[in-house]
Amino acid sequence: MDNILRQIVKMKIVSLKGTAFQDALDRIYACIYGNKCFQRVKQKRDDGSDGIVNGDTVLAAYAPESYSLRDFKKKIGGDFASYDNNWSETHSDWQVVTNLESTAQMIKFVNDLKTGASIICIEGLLQKISEQTWTVKTAIFRSLDIPEHYLTNDIVATVIEDLIQISDRNSGFEPYEKPAYIQDKIELNVSEQNWDSFSDEYEEALALFPIVSSVVRSRPQSKVAAIRSTVRTTYISLSGDFESRFAELVGTMAKNKIRDDYYVHNMRVVMLYFFEQCLYGQKPISEVGND
Repeated sequence: MDNILRQIVKMKIVSLKGTAFQDALDRIYACIYGNKCFQRVKQKRDDGSDGIVNGDTVLAAYAPESYSLRDFKKKIGGDFASYDNNWSETHSDWQVVTNLESTAQMIKFVNDLKTGASIICIEGLLQKISEQTWTVKTAIFRSLDIPEHYLTNDIVATVIEDLIQISDRNSGFEPYEKPAYIQDKIELNVSEQNWDSFSDEYEEALALFPIVSSVVRSRPQSKVAAIRSTVRTTYISLSGDFESRFAELVGTMAKNKIRDDYYVHNMRVVMLYFFEQCLYGQKPISEVGND
């Protein structure tokens, strides 16, 4: 996550207190671990468990209205006592999760309660979120009621950076000053039965092109030229009709993130952006002279 996005998520989580934080933690962990690996526990009569991860780690959530070390020790000490009495024989691990910054005293207190016990503070929680796939991140943001557009700039920037990484040679290929008339280009490349669906996808992606363009312009021109060369060369090397080659191009560019649906969606947006610029595919007559 970039700094702006990270701060938005942090402010949202830090603002949650008491059971509201536990509710949010349930949703976050359900997105990260899935229902098979994360078990919610009712807040009333939880016997010292605010959730169970991987069938073995019992969680204790802590998000007070106001913090004091004394309150922390009282609340967490009580949670541990309940865990020790009700869960420790069947669940060997115990972990505190808080939306606070952890202090040395908090860490020491938790560590002294049980060998191997740990505490995840707000920064640790943000790091856990940032390590997830874009699809999971999107689900987390939705669960926290954070508008999805905050994620868009971050993922488009990541797509561009990933393309830079896999583009290992420079090219003098210059970007077009204006895109081809897109409907002519679609009809020239796409099978007739797919004109409408491809046009719809293009129209949806069009709203993100200003972001793509902004990110591309902010990168060194030599890197952008390398991306263009790689995309063009990769497309030329593929066989089949346009739709098949386009799908394979997206998959090739996505590399090991091909199973991340949200990332792949945004990779398709970037590839559509380059398609609009006549980087690959057949060109309408009006654009042939721009080679």
